[in-house]
Amino acid sequence: MKMTINDEILKLYRDYNDAMAADDTVALDRLLAPDFTLTHMTGYVQPRAEWLRELRLGTMHYFSSIEDHVEMTATAAGWRVVGQNRVTASIHGSGKYAWPLNTVMVVEQVDGRWQIMSAVVTTY
Repeated sequence: MKMTINDEILKLYRDYNDAMAADDTVALDRLLAPDFTLTHMTGYVQPRAEWLRELRLGTMHYFSSIEDHVEMTATAAGWRVVGQNRVTASIHGSGKYAWPLNTVMVVEQVDGRWQIMSAVVTTY
């Protein structure tokens, strides 16, 4: 059965969280647009290459991401995805902590495939 557009966008969101929890920079490289930025809960806007490098080096290490809720809304340019996940990570040498994270993603088509343009993370 062919996936609906809603199924595709939900899969993209879940693939992102799975790849992040696995520190899978190869998968993230496919999912993220070239100009992707990640705005952390601290407010720091991190460029794509810097975030992927920190994942590869282990400076940022994610252990798990458990989904609580996801909402998707079509926009003129693509999709807005808002999801709440409980994420366990060690960031910049901190201990292993769990955070309830709210992620607001902008998803658009780039060269004929859906990619994540940005993600803004806060707590919920």
